[in-house]
Amino acid sequence: MNIPFRRITPTPTEFNVNFEGVTLKGEVFFTERNLALLKAELNGELTLTCDICAEDFATMLHEKIELLISNGVYKGFNETYDVVEIDEVLDFNELIHSEIELVKNDYHSCNDCKNNERN
Repeated sequence: MNIPFRRITPTPTEFNVNFEGVTLKGEVFFTERNLALLKAELNGELTLTCDICAEDFATMLHEKIELLISNGVYKGFNETYDVVEIDEVLDFNELIHSEIELVKNDYHSCNDCKNNERN
């Protein structure tokens, strides 16, 4: 699903995209010159690899995401939101893939390894 940046308005536009059992659902709306705010939730089951034993395990995602979308290079600093720079088109499929990869690249341990660390 794609939305041209020029079509984003101050009235929130809802979106819902799925990828491999994970859903990114939320809204995006224009805030100021060349900027839009995206508020969404990332939900679903994701298979991760334990960084201790290297076994795959399933986990449920429940992540709130708030991003500032910049049409072009963002010249500034924002302490509240991470900024995503786009080139005229907001691609929600690319966004969900990126968010899933961010989760996968974090440190993860399965329940067995978590229990062994506690003992």
